[in-house]
Amino acid sequence: MLNFLETTNVGPIKRLSVSFAKRLNVLTGDNGLGKTFFLDTVWYAMTRKWPAEVNQNLFSGLVGRPQDPTSESFIRFNLTTEHDNHVDYKATFDRAEQGWVGQVGRPYNAGLVIYALADGSFCVWDPARNYWRNGATADIQERRPAFVFSSREIWEGQKDGDKSVCNGLLADMLKWQDQKGSEFRILENLLVNLSPPDFSLKISTPTRLSVDDVRDIPTIAMPYGNVPVLHASAGIRRILALAYCLTWAYSEHRKASQLRGVPTASQVTFLMDEVEAHLHPRWQKKVLNSILAAIGEMYGEGADVQVIASTHSALVMTSLEDTFDKSLDKWFDFDSVDGGAISFEERPFEKMGSSDSWLTSEAFDLASSRSPESEALLKKMNDALREDSGVSPEQIRNIYNELLQKLSPLDEDLIVIRHICKKKGFIE
Repeated sequence: MLNFLETTNVGPIKRLSVSFAKRLNVLTGDNGLGKTFFLDTVWYAMTRKWPAEVNQNLFSGLVGRPQDPTSESFIRFNLTTEHDNHVDYKATFDRAEQGWVGQVGRPYNAGLVIYALADGSFCVWDPARNYWRNGATADIQERRPAFVFSSREIWEGQKDGDKSVCNGLLADMLKWQDQKGSEFRILENLLVNLSPPDFSLKISTPTRLSVDDVRDIPTIAMPYGNVPVLHASAGIRRILALAYCLTWAYSEHRKASQLRGVPTASQVTFLMDEVEAHLHPRWQKKVLNSILAAIGEMYGEGADVQVIASTHSALVMTSLEDTFDKSLDKWFDFDSVDGGAISFEERPFEKMGSSDSWLTSEAFDLASSRSPESEALLKKMNDALREDSGVSPEQIRNIYNELLQKLSPLDEDLIVIRHICKKKGFIE
């Protein structure tokens, strides 16, 4: 579990310092301010490898580099290990070697770390398979530093030479369904928990796509019939991939722990970029709470589950009003400030009551939730209604008639404007 992270001269923010909440850490902010890079840095802090260092097929998760190559750059963090020890680590950027260097040795065992990237890639760091001490009297070969899969590899599998690292969603779903073992039960349960509010995602009878494709393809039971997973919507495919990766990571970790004769992890850190990506607003209103509940249920009451997730959705923030616990959760916001700098700060989580209110909050910084044209027209009317505006009654009537074309007759702002205009004699 990650407790603290500090960066200097790395990525878009000159200096960043954050103390994490134990359960949920939600990130908001405009595009390009550093949310994704922040999650990449968290992954690096817990595994000491950037995602694209492990898998060069990735277009994201690239190695973080100094903002100013002439100044010192470092990443410092504190985490809690599986043995409940609090440990510190500091990595600095070596300009000569063009890489990050720090204390010699393997990453600290902080439990399972899973990262769902916005582009569909997934990363897993497993203490039973990626954390391996050299023996004092035996020549124990190095283990792979992490499991990092591109979006395509999640579906079709990944090989390392002649060895299969991961069979992929298409093959494993069929195998698990045929075996009807623990993996299939876990996957089914995850899909139910992560389903949209109006129906449950259920695995149905495999099918073939065409006479020219001999593969059996898993299907999902939709209200209107069974759909091959390759033909499912982008939103459903993302949730399928998430459920599959969570199941794969959990199952493989348990098997590896049993083979090694060590306990399974009691800590899980889950990172997810843009949790609402591709999802309908109804689904956005429950997805983050569903993820928290589903992972917690999978690993049981004794496990510590920490989630760090970014969102651009006011509906996601609205949904948290039912579950946000200030003793367990935190909200962090990235923002642009004068001079082009980027700020990062923890904000107090207060209930806004509606997604419209969240849109105009510090999370999203919109002047209103209206269209740009309507927003500009309302501002024009408010300016015109000032006592010292110098705008003629005829001009005000023209603005009012434009508003009638743009807004609903029941719009609250229009009702107020109508009342003022009638009171001042601008309209009948």
